[in-house]
Amino acid sequence: MSSSSAFQQSLRRLKPEKHLIGLAYRDTSQLRFLSSLKPPLPKLLLDTTVYIDALQGRLPDNVEIALRAGSLWHCPVTEAELAALAGLLDPTHPDTPHVIAQIAASIDLRPDHRILTPDRATWREAGILAGLLARLQHYGKSEQRKALNDALIFLTATRNGCVVLTRNIADFDLLLQLDPRGQAVFYDSL
Repeated sequence: MSSSSAFQQSLRRLKPEKHLIGLAYRDTSQLRFLSSLKPPLPKLLLDTTVYIDALQGRLPDNVEIALRAGSLWHCPVTEAELAALAGLLDPTHPDTPHVIAQIAASIDLRPDHRILTPDRATWREAGILAGLLARLQHYGKSEQRKALNDALIFLTATRNGCVVLTRNIADFDLLLQLDPRGQAVFYDSL
């Protein structure tokens, strides 16, 4: 299939022309939370919020248990978001070397056989979803870039039969509304 027809196929599936008004956030009672899942847990693709909460010691007990018991998968997008901190942190701050070492250790713990890399189709559809979110929700430039990362994580999980584990209720609720093929399970941080 040519890339042009693949692009048209993505447009037909996501139907950006059908979405004309901003999306409303759903009540959390309509969303799936980790605390409501029964074993066995689905394959979980971890969002960046999970790594950040783990590094900061803010993971709730049920998330800690899921991380020990579940089938965990990782995405290079979350690695890039964590790696960006190495450039963002003030190099003159005394805690920066320790924080960077913690990030490096977290990244190094990811087994190569558990990393799911977005393919060309995933990037294309993530671009469409991010553009839709930006238009519908009137996002600024920084929000647009964040939306692309979230869409990449979301669609990588979808294409690989995983459920995104995240505390980012706002952004993933909107992605679920735009592409109901995907799945996310949420948690509240401490």
